[in-house]
Amino acid sequence: MDLLSLLPPESRVIDVGATNADLARTLAAAGLTRYLGLVPAEQLDQARTSAGAIGSRLWPLNAPAQALRASCDVLVLRSPFARLLWVVRDLRDVRFVAVEHSLVPSPRGVEADVARFVSRLRGAASARGRWTAGGTRFAVLELTPKHRAQPRPRHYLSPVVGVDGLAQQLEREGVRYAALRWFETLPELAPGEDLDLLVADVDLATVHRVLAEEPGTIPVDVYSETGLEGADFQNAAYYPPGLARQMLDHAVTHSSGTRVPCPTDHLHSMAYHAVYHKGLRSGLPSTDSARGTGSDAAGDPPEHDYTSVLRDLAQAVGVALPGTLEEIDGYLASVGWRPPPDTVRRLATVNPWVREHVVPETAAGPEQTPEISVFFVRERALTVIGLDDVTAVLDHFGFEVLEARELDDEARSRCTSEARGGNWGRGPFPESGGGPAAVIVALHHARQPVVGAVKVRYPQLTNAEVYFAKRRIRELVDARVPTGERFNPVHSSDDVVDAWHYIELAMPEQIDALHAEADRRAEAFLPTAPVVAELSRGRRARVQVVQSPQGPVVRKTYAEGFRRFLDREVAAIRELGPLVDAVPPLVEVGPNWFSCPLYEDTLPPMGSLPGGRLVPLPVLRQMVTVLRQIHDLGYDLVDAKPQNFVLDARIGLKILDFEFAYRYPEGQVPPFARSYNFVGPPPGFAGDVPVGPTTYDHRWRGHTGLPLDVLVDGSPASQHLHRALFRMQRMLAGPYSPARRGARVARRVLVRARSRASRTFTAWTRHRAEVAAR
Repeated sequence: MDLLSLLPPESRVIDVGATNADLARTLAAAGLTRYLGLVPAEQLDQARTSAGAIGSRLWPLNAPAQALRASCDVLVLRSPFARLLWVVRDLRDVRFVAVEHSLVPSPRGVEADVARFVSRLRGAASARGRWTAGGTRFAVLELTPKHRAQPRPRHYLSPVVGVDGLAQQLEREGVRYAALRWFETLPELAPGEDLDLLVADVDLATVHRVLAEEPGTIPVDVYSETGLEGADFQNAAYYPPGLARQMLDHAVTHSSGTRVPCPTDHLHSMAYHAVYHKGLRSGLPSTDSARGTGSDAAGDPPEHDYTSVLRDLAQAVGVALPGTLEEIDGYLASVGWRPPPDTVRRLATVNPWVREHVVPETAAGPEQTPEISVFFVRERALTVIGLDDVTAVLDHFGFEVLEARELDDEARSRCTSEARGGNWGRGPFPESGGGPAAVIVALHHARQPVVGAVKVRYPQLTNAEVYFAKRRIRELVDARVPTGERFNPVHSSDDVVDAWHYIELAMPEQIDALHAEADRRAEAFLPTAPVVAELSRGRRARVQVVQSPQGPVVRKTYAEGFRRFLDREVAAIRELGPLVDAVPPLVEVGPNWFSCPLYEDTLPPMGSLPGGRLVPLPVLRQMVTVLRQIHDLGYDLVDAKPQNFVLDARIGLKILDFEFAYRYPEGQVPPFARSYNFVGPPPGFAGDVPVGPTTYDHRWRGHTGLPLDVLVDGSPASQHLHRALFRMQRMLAGPYSPARRGARVARRVLVRARSRASRTFTAWTRHRAEVAAR
């Protein structure tokens, strides 16, 4: 195999363990001049002397781990360093690995062969054959794309170029940038130190191109002013975008030729980094005595003496900077350098001190308190769906829309800079949805708990309905956009603190009016009669037992934005009540509520999910009879399900919940077995529909144990037979059967065992790589 045939002329090669320039000459003869040879330090002088002009591309190999912190297209591993193949999965910025292969068997060669085989077995690489170059034979692996780097801030600079060469090239290109810190000794970098660059968004691609021109081993972290993809910190801008632009505007030229922050910005940006990025790991003391001082969270000394550094920077600009994390946070707030609330929450996920001392404690009120939420509709979304489509989804999930408008230029600029951490990149999607183009303010009266994977992914989210609504909006967009062009169409607040901050950015002139309107609607939703018990609290209404002149009754109170559901339910009860015995009478109707008699339900609890007790067959037949009567009158409840019936021992069976009641158009009534009660509304249905699946299998089958045709038209004998078969099937293979429960337990045990084995093996391989040169 000729590896050179796979490589374009601009390919970069790093040769780990080189002792001469033979490979460099072979590559140069083939037009590949971007070579970096890492030579054991004790052999460097001799190698450079014999290399002649090409000796400038030979540099010292200080440790084998240099190979893991480098960027190139081809990584060449000489025989003493072949053990680095054990950690081929850690080679994030490499495409090919060529490992020296001897025809003479040796323990080192055997281990390299095993490591190559394991990397292929684990899917990290594939074999591409043998390659001979510079008189040496190599085995070539190609790393699989999933194990190569995704866009990230870390890049690598070639020592051939050096920091001074980089500064000169960026100057020639007219790049707006600043080296953020530890630049006092530039162009020299202290051992183990990296170069941190803040770059204007428009110049980010240029900086990436310059760094990628040569194979690199000097770590360079590149952050853009607004935190573009791969140039962000925790999915946010490294510094608030307005402050980042200020730093770039005021940057000065260091004696090394490198652009650096002006003294005041240097102080503030260093303090920001120490407090909000590092926290306790900075070694700065905290007024919380229980947290201790002088070491990071793991008890290790901090990387730098931030206390002394900040003191010196403050003295240089005549600022009396306090010494504790809390005091410096207060100082930064006073000079406009504290991050905005949603950025604080992103930082809190990696900085315990920020989580405990800076994140507001009033992010969520009691569960019964209505919660304000804000949704930013992004630019591309409005080219695919309309603002009305978004508000319709929010309405479907129980959000009362208080305000929906497109943003003017000033509001859009504020929101782009200060919301979402200043980062409106594409994230995990193929393309970016663009910046904020419209804003929707909505009130939700039944906050749902955030649990499981959603809680892990969005730890600050206080209402799961926000997540489900956003997911539905994304589904609308995905249905109209090719897979490769999908994007995130909407961004939302996580809690009320976020929401009011976003409102202040988007429509500051409306903040008082929105406060008043939210309070008014919340108060209107409160009960006006003594509450005996709360039976349920849904997206649109709450159902309570209240005291009335007639004694205890059931009252259903609707939020103001869902008055149409109240009107529909009251109208259906009034029309059907005299004709269907199972429809309860109205006791009283109020401005946003109605009441019905209180019944003593004797049916066993069924819960909201199938898998529990089956409804007794005689009762089930009565339920079908009631729905058939309603169907014969031209009505469909749409949301009918076994949980919406109560069986009073004295009065009999009653049906509840008519908020989705629908009257079929004349001549368009489907057969009873195909009514929306059982199969759900068809696509394009113009009426309101419940959240979630409306199929028979989802709503009925688990509580009936019968196929739909047997439920509707089957004889008692066939119903008993099918129910017996259903019970047997559920006992043997259902989701709650002993076999399925045992399988789930076994699967969890195997997953944990595999995870432990993987961690142990990874630790072992990294240890082998560490001793590669021993």
